[in-house]
This record gives sequence, C-alpha cells and structure tokens, in this order.
Amino acid sequence: MPAMTLATAVAVILGLNLLFYRTALGRAFRATSDDAVTAQLMGIRPQRIFAMATGIALVVAAIAALYLGTRANFDPSIGPARLLYAFEAVIIGGLGSLWGTLAGGVVIGLAQTMGAAINPEWQILAGHVAFVLILMVRPRGLFPRAID
Repeated sequence: MPAMTLATAVAVILGLNLLFYRTALGRAFRATSDDAVTAQLMGIRPQRIFAMATGIALVVAAIAALYLGTRANFDPSIGPARLLYAFEAVIIGGLGSLWGTLAGGVVIGLAQTMGAAINPEWQILAGHVAFVLILMVRPRGLFPRAID
C-alpha cells in the first residue's frame, strides 16, 4: 500500500505540474494568484479561476483522504497535528515547489520511521528534529521555487 500511495502522489504532482506550467488554465492560475486585478484586465475571470482552484484542491484532498483513511483513523481533534506535518513538509521542500513538498513529506516520514525504530516514543520528535536540522542547513528548504 505505501508504494501505491507514493505512485499516486507522484502521478498527482506530475498532473498538477503539467496543468500549472503547460496549459492556458495554469497561466491563468498563476496570473490570478500574482495579481487578480491585472489578470481581470487581461480577460481572466478571477471568481471562475478561484472556483476551479478550489475544485482541484478538493479533488487532491479527497485522494489524500482516501489513502489516509485506509491506514489511519479519523479523529476530529487530529487536524492540528496533521497540519503541522503538512507545514513541515512544505517548508522542508521549499515554498512553491510541488516536488519539494513530496520530498519533504518523504523526509518527515523516514525520520519518524527511524525514530520509532530506535524508540517508539521518539517517532514524532524525530520528524520535528529532521525539520529543524534541515532548516539549519538549508533555510529556504531543499528545492525552493519562490524568490524573495
């Protein structure tokens, strides 16, 4: 099951990259996110773009939820912990990089697995330590795309 999850994640990221960087819709997404007013002056309808982006985000979230639901339980109070892991994965990967986010998630997962192998109580701590260590070495993440 983990191999299928990884394969699906790679396929989703590949599809999103193709959509964002090789299509007119992707250009509209990027233009609207940069400056909605100017994009509107160029004939793009920002509300339509926002609606499409929300729809795509919900599809990606549904795919992630299906895989998460097969291996973990759902609990209304677990949101902040999952959000912290997602935040760490995005920051480790580098802001603006979809492939970097995948790499960040793999780093967090491997660190937690190694921490659990040493001592089950260290699983969560190992992921956070990996996050801090990577930021100490590469403050902008492994694959930064955004430029300050």
